[in-house]
Formats: sequence, structure tokens, C-alpha cells
Amino acid sequence: MSKLPPRELILAKAGELFHLRGYGAVTVEEIIAASGLSKSAFHQNFSSKAKLGCAWLERLSKRMSIMHQSFLEKPGERERRLRKYFYSMRSWVEANGYRSCQFANTAASIDANEAELIHLIDQYKRAQHRFFIELSKTLVPEKDAQRIGTAIFLLYSGAMTEAQNLKATWPLDDALACAEQLCGIG
Repeated sequence: MSKLPPRELILAKAGELFHLRGYGAVTVEEIIAASGLSKSAFHQNFSSKAKLGCAWLERLSKRMSIMHQSFLEKPGERERRLRKYFYSMRSWVEANGYRSCQFANTAASIDANEAELIHLIDQYKRAQHRFFIELSKTLVPEKDAQRIGTAIFLLYSGAMTEAQNLKATWPLDDALACAEQLCGIG
């Protein structure tokens, strides 16, 4: 029996299932079964799958924000900053069976009327975009950081999608090479 409080257990089990199979493919019944809790325990903590999805995305967003902030505080030597970030995400993608961005995967599996989920995904992607702009400010003149940070964000996002689609890391390697070239590195 898990020592986690019911809400945390539900979030943990749902997160595993959402990441493995995609938000849209997972049912509340499967989450309840995976958690080992009763249906009433689920509904005491989450009134719907959408509310659970929002709590899960909010948690992911906070974790990524902490990771990005930590990275910006200790970026390492200039010539290796992009490589350090791309390699860490490449390792994460490989370790997770080539399932990449949980926000993008969720966006691909929801309806246009799921406004709360769409809003959270949009906010996360905007924060990720800002992260690449801030990182770019440490690599290029500030006047170029917006343009180059946006290009790196788009390269990175596309590479994560293709890494998942192809079950390969070469898209991340190629995107990194392009990003470093944009920044005059390597």
C-alpha cells in the first residue's frame, strides 16, 4: 500500500499513464485501478479527468520552471550551454522510451473546448519560449536574443516531436548543431 496521500497517489499514477499513453487515451477508470483507490476517493480529490489533467500539467510546469531557473542560474561555460541543455533532454527522451514533451502530447489529444488544459499548455510553451530567449541572452548580443531564442525554441520543439515520432535522437543532435551555429558556437 502506498504511503502517499490519495491526491498525490492519483497524480503520480495518472502522470505515469498520461506520459506513457497520452492524456486522451487514458480513462478515469484506468487511473482509479492503477491507484488502487476507490472511485469515491478519486472524486473526493478530482471532480473530473480535466481537473486532474490541469493539476498534473500545473505540477509539470512548476517542475520545468524550477529546472529552467536552475539552468539559467548555473549555465556553465558559454560554449557548452546549449549542448548541456539539449543533451539532458536527449537523455530524458531516451530514458522515457522516446515519449517527449508531455505538454505537446496532451495538446495533440484534447478537444478545442478543453479551455483550461489548452491555457495551461499555452502558458507552459510561452514560458519555455522565454527560457530559450533568456538562455540566448547569455550567448548572443541582447539585440539578437529574441530572434535567436525564438529560433532555438522552434528547433528544439520540432526536434522533440521528431525524436518521438522516429524513436531516434538524431533530430535533437541536428537541432543542437543548428542552434549552436545560430549562436556562433562550434
